[in-house]
Amino acid sequence: MEGVERHEVRLLPHNEDWIKEFQLLKPVLIKILGDNVLDIQHVGSTSIKDINAKPILDVAVKVFSFAKLNIEGMQQQGYDYCGESGVLGRALFILRRDGHISLQHVHCYEEGNTDFENQVCFRDYLNKNPNIAKQYDDLKRDLAMKYPKDRLKYTEGKEQFIQSILKLAN
Repeated sequence: MEGVERHEVRLLPHNEDWIKEFQLLKPVLIKILGDNVLDIQHVGSTSIKDINAKPILDVAVKVFSFAKLNIEGMQQQGYDYCGESGVLGRALFILRRDGHISLQHVHCYEEGNTDFENQVCFRDYLNKNPNIAKQYDDLKRDLAMKYPKDRLKYTEGKEQFIQSILKLAN
């Protein structure tokens, strides 16, 4: 994964190597997080066929309990623990290169948190509906041009679209 500078938005065409990277990462996360893991899914734009994405691997992990979360084990593998980082009920780990280039985001959720299911649902819906995925891709490219140095504004600009898709999918 190439990664992206902190706070920046840079999109690349879909790359099948992103799926391979997830397949290599999944057993590593299972080893670190152990029997606390219920499910691990490749999510985010790198998991959606034929759309542009920030070259950052997003992984959603459903766990039994945050109390059993192996934060130290993740840190030993080079991940920064970022707490909820603005999302209630999430534990975020970020793997960075050179301290400022994000390569991987591992989003952990306790069982019952709907954010895990929503990420998987959104991915699956766009992969099954290429015309909707194209609309999402167009929106992302427009926002990336508008906010190349402001990932927060970029993310906020996608929220209404994401919520409308989740309503359709559910």
